[in-house]
Amino acid sequence: TSKIEGEGRTAGQSTTDLLTKAGYIYQSSAGIYTLMPLAQRVIHKIERIIDEEMQRVGGQKLAMPNLLTPDNWKKTGRWQSTGDELFSFKDRKNATMLLGPTHEEEVTAIVKDMVRSYRQYPLRLYQTTRKFRDEARPRAGLLRGREFMMKDMYTFDVGKQQAIETFHAMEAAYRRCFDRIGVAYAVADADSGNIGGSLSKEFHFINRSGEDTLLECKGCGYTANEERALSKVPANRTTSVGQNKRYVVQVVEGSDGKVVKQRIVEVACGHEPSVLKIKRVWPIKPNQRLEVVEVATDRDGSSSEVPSSLATFEQMLLDDCAAEVRSGNSMGEAVQGDWHVAKAGDSCGECGGVLEARRAIEVGHIFYLGDKYSKALDLSVLHQGQRECVQMGCFGIGVSRVLQAAAECSSAEGRGLRWPLSIAPYLASIVPVAENSGTKAAEDVYSMLNS
Repeated sequence: TSKIEGEGRTAGQSTTDLLTKAGYIYQSSAGIYTLMPLAQRVIHKIERIIDEEMQRVGGQKLAMPNLLTPDNWKKTGRWQSTGDELFSFKDRKNATMLLGPTHEEEVTAIVKDMVRSYRQYPLRLYQTTRKFRDEARPRAGLLRGREFMMKDMYTFDVGKQQAIETFHAMEAAYRRCFDRIGVAYAVADADSGNIGGSLSKEFHFINRSGEDTLLECKGCGYTANEERALSKVPANRTTSVGQNKRYVVQVVEGSDGKVVKQRIVEVACGHEPSVLKIKRVWPIKPNQRLEVVEVATDRDGSSSEVPSSLATFEQMLLDDCAAEVRSGNSMGEAVQGDWHVAKAGDSCGECGGVLEARRAIEVGHIFYLGDKYSKALDLSVLHQGQRECVQMGCFGIGVSRVLQAAAECSSAEGRGLRWPLSIAPYLASIVPVAENSGTKAAEDVYSMLNS
């Protein structure tokens, strides 16, 4: 793999020390920090920018509880799938409660109970609040903590087309937010992860010490997280580098590891299979998991040791879109390109240019959810004589992440914290130098600047 500048240094490693020594943050315990008065001033300025842009697109601010019941989480399946990342506990009545890491279920229940007519849509509801995640390895200060501040907006539309238009309007609003903050950023195609949905984009501050890797084409501007990026690869089964590899992909269910589905996929030589891409065309249930096992390949390119539970290779379907893979025939570029993890040096899936890698820090993520939550929680509306599930989207900015990521990107080695002007805690520092008259002069300058 190609070397990436700055690889190996953890994002936020030295910046956390700077923020601590300068009195911005105080560590209470692993992954949990107090935001001191200087940090609060930065947070307030970030929030003000976000509030102005969210309300510019019709956002209405609310405050949902951090203490939630798991009832609706069980209906959507996320109680089972999120698992160890949730902070949960029993109250004095032995009822299970959780600390909210996100609020899709809660806001959907609110809208279902309070909104009666299609005339009340569209809705744009958002909040800025503390979130909680039982992070296995909290590190890098505010970048990967167990308690953090986040702005999350939830949108509700009647009809898919309106929801897609909302998604693009929100993307434009996010671009304005980060334009105003003043740190170089990139917008990348991304995977939806546990949130769900079919359309997803990430916002990143470009920084060589970031934990994420973006693949970018200088030719057409296509940018995607390496987990999601599409690239063109040679269609030939045997290349100058070596042979393509075949893998058995199986869906395993329950604690006993029962195999309920199997497929064979083929991945270009020099690449690894992408579980995320497989999941997009082969969704799994909350109690299931995907396992990928390489199939031994003979010198002539034929597969050996294929599990007996599979039908013959010639009859297998590559995916649920019915793309057939016939033994002895090369796979088409479009089909084959969807299965591998792209990497720097690959050909761009859009224009054929060369993909380059850049390190970055994720600070925002937007999703078109469709009816994932509204269907599970029975949020529907009567429109033009038909009852339809409401279409949703969710849009998050890691407010406390922005604070540390901005410091990481703007601070120079050996020169301390250098904030973008828009979120600097103070715009000027007035230092009296004369023992007697200096204080009065400083106060006069202070009054002049304030006016």
